[in-house]
This record gives sequence, structure tokens and C-alpha cells, in this order.
Amino acid sequence: MNTSKELCTSRLSNGLSVITEEIPESKSTAIGFWVNVGSRDEEAQYYGCSHFLEHLLFKGTKRRSAKEISTVIEERGGYLNAFTDRDMTCYHARVLSGDLHLAVDVLSDMVLNPLLKQKDIEMERTVVLSEIDSRDDDPGDLIHDLYFETAWGRNSAAHSILGEKQTLTRLDEKDIRAYFARHYVPNRMVVTAAGRLEHNKLVELVEKNLPSTKIAQDNERKPPSFKPVRDHVLRSSSQVQVALTSEGTPYKDDRRDALQLISSYLGVGASSKLFQEVREKRGLVYSIFSTNYSLQDAGLFTILAGTQDKFVVKLLEVELGELKKMKRGLSASKLERVKHKTIGLTVLRSESSESRMLQLGASMLRRGKPKTLSEAIEGLANVSVESVKKLAEDNFDVGSLSLTTLGLSKETRKKVDELF
Repeated sequence: MNTSKELCTSRLSNGLSVITEEIPESKSTAIGFWVNVGSRDEEAQYYGCSHFLEHLLFKGTKRRSAKEISTVIEERGGYLNAFTDRDMTCYHARVLSGDLHLAVDVLSDMVLNPLLKQKDIEMERTVVLSEIDSRDDDPGDLIHDLYFETAWGRNSAAHSILGEKQTLTRLDEKDIRAYFARHYVPNRMVVTAAGRLEHNKLVELVEKNLPSTKIAQDNERKPPSFKPVRDHVLRSSSQVQVALTSEGTPYKDDRRDALQLISSYLGVGASSKLFQEVREKRGLVYSIFSTNYSLQDAGLFTILAGTQDKFVVKLLEVELGELKKMKRGLSASKLERVKHKTIGLTVLRSESSESRMLQLGASMLRRGKPKTLSEAIEGLANVSVESVKKLAEDNFDVGSLSLTTLGLSKETRKKVDELF
């Protein structure tokens, strides 16, 4: 067992890692069971299988019905949920600290003993297909899938986490069981927990509930290559969704902290540069923000906004202008202010046991080791004026950017393309 001031880490004999962060003043504990598989690991015939399987694990196990899975946690005041990302799937719960053993029991039962019956597959297939319809009906949601496809092309990391209807319609019990057996094994899992807990007791609980010693090989993942292209998706809509994307940084890249500060400066909160310039000064949008997304081996930095067709050219002129300014760098005083802002947000988020649990899991799977709060703060604090300028110079040339629009008119499209 390796112990730091803030974290404890143990690796079990079956290859599973347990990472905890004790928060003594908390009355609850958040715990997550992470599986190192996501949509980027799906072959074409399995598109959407990771997310579909996440749904199915709530439909019952050899010991519990679907209702009992929820009831065991909820009748104690806790809650149970899950999510699928491009490179991971997480099943998580938050409970009163005295009920942590119940959460471990339920979560381990779900990831080891799901029924995966054909009748449940048929029923949940309808739910997931409806989820895809809902995504397609919401331009603000759909643009998030589209800009990944534009920037990363045909790489498996680019395709939608929800999958495709034609693939999901074909998946049957045999397919689902084969996918589950290949990926849901202890050496491809991580358990993270934060709150009031005792590390050694949690390790004992996990060892008791996850005794399997089955081993699976790591996924072979091909890093996506960034493509600076423009993709205009036709759509009849009252607003145009606009995603301007640059190459980002991998999760474990030292430059990620600098890009996080750039994102915070440009597009996080009402005080951010783009919000002030685009909404407050010009009234072009209701919402504009930036996001910094990192996988283990690649990343994307994206500015997202929705506006009327007649304002798209002006919106992009302002965004491109601010990226050009970033290439000249931030002054020491501006960088110091954005550091205070970003570190403050990081510390405030850390007061949530659930937020810390999620951060530990993502860091372990994408970085290979958990990141303490002090390490996160130190990384941001150590970013230099020169490193911000260098990153912007490397990534923010107009010819190095990717653009995705949804609902842009043919007339405006020509004017937009002239900007690039």
C-alpha cells in the first residue's frame, strides 16, 4: 500500500486498484467502480455497446432485481448512477458513511453478475434509441458529438458515445455477453472513494466482493490525429451551433495545466474574456463557453456558442481575434488573476466527496496514477507566462483550427469559409 498525506492506494492480487481520499469531517462517502472501457474501444459492429451495457447493468443481477438494485441504496437516503465516456465507464454511489458496505455490495454485484437477458436487452434498446432521438432533437447536444467527428475524423475516439441506431438494433444477447466478458474483469477496473472512510476496511470489502482473478489484456488504442477541417452540417433551426476547436493536450501532458488556464481565461464563467466580448459588449449570444477535454493520448480545446445565422461571421471574428491575442501571451498580472480563479474553482469542487471520487478515477485511468488536490494546485500555480504563450503559438493558428457548424445557411457558409 502506498500512502500520501491525502491519498491511499492499494493494488489487489487480481490487478484491481483501490484509491481513497479520507475527508474526516464528511458524513457521507462517494464511491465509484470504474471499468477501463468506453466508446473508443468499440469495433464498428459494437458502436454504442459500452453505453448500452451501462444501461443493462441496472436491469438486474443473479441476486437482485432491477428494483432491488435501486432500493437497497435509495431506502438509506443514498443514490446510485453511472456514466459512459469515450475511454471509461463508471458506476457510482453516494451513501452515508455507515452504509458504504451496502454500496460496495451492490456495485460489485452489478459489475460481476448482471443477468443480460434478451428481454431486458429489447426493452432497454428502445430506451437508448429514444436517447439518441432526444440528442438529435437538441442542437446544443448534437454539436458535442459532431465536433469530435470533425476534429478526429474516423478514429474510434471520435464516434458518438451513444452509438448508431443501425448498430444498436443488431446487438443481441450473444454480442453483449461477449463484450462484457472481454472488458469487465478486475485487472481492468479501479475503485475510488472519497469521504469518511477507512482505507483498509474498504480494501477488505472490495477483496471480499470482487474475488475474481480473471485477467484481460489492455485495449489497443490508436491515438486520434487532429484534423484542421471545416464541417457544416445542414439543419433547419432558429439558431446556428458553432464549435471552434484546436488540438488539445493528453491528460498526462504537462501543458494541460496551461491549457486549462487558457480555457478559464477565455470561456469559463461570466467574467471570462469571450463572455464579456461576445455577449456583454455585442449581444451576439446567450451562452458561450470553452471546454478542455483530455484522453490519455489526445485532447481537444473547443469554444462553443449558439447564435443567429446573421451573427455567425461576427462571432467567429471575435473568437479568432481572441485566439490571435492569446498567441501574444497573457501579462503576468492577468495570468495571476486567472490562476487564482482556476485554483479557487478547483478547491471549491474538492469540497464535494463525489467530485473528488470522480477526479481520482479519471486521473487514475488517464494519467496512470491519482492526482492529489495539492498536486493539482501546484501544477496550475507553476504555469509560466512563457508556457501559455508557447502553447497558444503552437495551437491557435487559424489554419490549425477545426470548425463545426450545425444549421448554418449556404449563404453564410461561404463568408465563414473565407475567414479560414
